[in-house]
Amino acid sequence: MQNQSLAIKAFDYSSLCPKCRLDATSLTLPDDATFESCQNMLSAMQGLGNCTKWWIGDVLVHAERAFGEKYAQLLDASDFEYGALRNICYTATQVAPSVRRKELTFWHHREVAALLPNDQRKFLKIAVDQKLSAAALRALIQNKDKEPKPKKSETFELALRSILKIAQQSPDFDKVAFKERPSKMDEIIAIAVTADDALRAFEG
Repeated sequence: MQNQSLAIKAFDYSSLCPKCRLDATSLTLPDDATFESCQNMLSAMQGLGNCTKWWIGDVLVHAERAFGEKYAQLLDASDFEYGALRNICYTATQVAPSVRRKELTFWHHREVAALLPNDQRKFLKIAVDQKLSAAALRALIQNKDKEPKPKKSETFELALRSILKIAQQSPDFDKVAFKERPSKMDEIIAIAVTADDALRAFEG
């Protein structure tokens, strides 16, 4: 079939061990094929599998955009399982070509598809740098929302400290009064009572 011929043409023949024979329905290996040769071929085939998923996805993305209702006919006419095609199309739609990492599998990209582009880049980079499997990447993404969030009091304190830092740069800031505050006064209250100075700094 033509699609099989296209896939064969796209295959990196340099990964084949000597004397291998490849056609549309088989790959014949010589008896003396080494372990390393088999390992290299599997790696190359995995890469080809990733390529074809992206190619299929990008064809579907174009067809859905260009042909409207006829897109469904395209799916019905193919021998692919419908759910698999929708999954591939979703990933290709959500993860732009500029974000995709050739070092990773298609399934790594499926894990980041629901994220914003910047987060996709961040997690894909982590997966590359740490050599994560797709399953490990999924676990990392799932745990990102479980990180403890700062308490409201901590957030309030941080905001006040930011205001104070800006206010202290103002010539109107009463540094003497701030330094002479009662030593046992809670620091967050001490910062809060300087709000007038902070407001003047902002208004100025």
